[in-house]
Amino acid sequence: MSMPAEGTVDGDRDAAPDHRITLLGPQRDPVVDDVMRSLGLEGARVATITAGWRDREHDDGLLVDLLSGRCVNLGLWQRMQQIWEEDPELERADRHRRQVLTEMQQLYLIGLQQAVEACTRIRAHQPRDARVHQMAIEDVLEIIHDLDDRHVRRVAELHEEFYAVHEPHHRDAVVRGRHEVGRIVGECDAVVIAGGHVGVLLGTLHMFNLAPVLATAVTDPADPQGVHARVDRPVVAWGAGAMALTERVVLFYDDSVVAPGVAEVLMEGLGLTRGLVALPAASDRLDVKDLDRMRTLTHRCHPRVALPLDPGDRVTLTADGRVPEGTRIFGADGTTTRYAASGEEGA
Repeated sequence: MSMPAEGTVDGDRDAAPDHRITLLGPQRDPVVDDVMRSLGLEGARVATITAGWRDREHDDGLLVDLLSGRCVNLGLWQRMQQIWEEDPELERADRHRRQVLTEMQQLYLIGLQQAVEACTRIRAHQPRDARVHQMAIEDVLEIIHDLDDRHVRRVAELHEEFYAVHEPHHRDAVVRGRHEVGRIVGECDAVVIAGGHVGVLLGTLHMFNLAPVLATAVTDPADPQGVHARVDRPVVAWGAGAMALTERVVLFYDDSVVAPGVAEVLMEGLGLTRGLVALPAASDRLDVKDLDRMRTLTHRCHPRVALPLDPGDRVTLTADGRVPEGTRIFGADGTTTRYAASGEEGA
């Protein structure tokens, strides 16, 4: 899983508290206050994370009001700027890492666009032999899947190299920041993570080592990773916040005039969920009527579940971070259906 090595493993999974992650749809018409009340968290002290808003991080008056003023903004973006001021060597190294990541994403996208275009053309081909046609589609889908997996691995390797070479966890400014952030979260009853720029948000979450602050790694022989994450207090997230909690972040916007118009994998998330890809504002950002396009997306998400988070949606995950039975998802055929843990989707 994506939790940093500083996390601990709790062998007694049954003794862990039954706290959950709740993922919400877009908050243009906020319902955070209603959600907190329904979770029994009215009046609770809440740590908020708005780093995805960057310079507007503390423009959070509405969120403060919705949480009845009983909240403290962790100020991760501002704290990151302070670290760069105190440690210019680390700032230069991280700036270089971001430049390399940008180029990696650009080059991956060039190959990805060609593969997706090939898939579109093959699907549009009038088949003379249905079996041969289907094999060609499956071949190019596997090429796309492999491109995604390779990109994620290489991005992870770049991050690992940065942390191994420059050792932020041994630098005074980072140590102080992590200690203060951990102390604040420890004094709170719940955590709320807003949206914004998912890459910026993830960068701050990793720099301040939030994964083991938010969750404990619990042994799980049934999971291929051998462990799963169990949050230590309720977490409510939407938009980029929801994406950042998952194992894999996928960017998508079918109709954008500036974006590439093809879904692209960005990087691993914190890995506090199991087996899902969060798709915020899916109905606005995806051409859900184009079933070929949707089938390509769900194939790329597989074996993870493609989870739409539209306005009004609210999904409280299981204690081990999985999608609960009956949740609305995108199925393998590209249409919306209901999730069944058995692997068979319902109507």
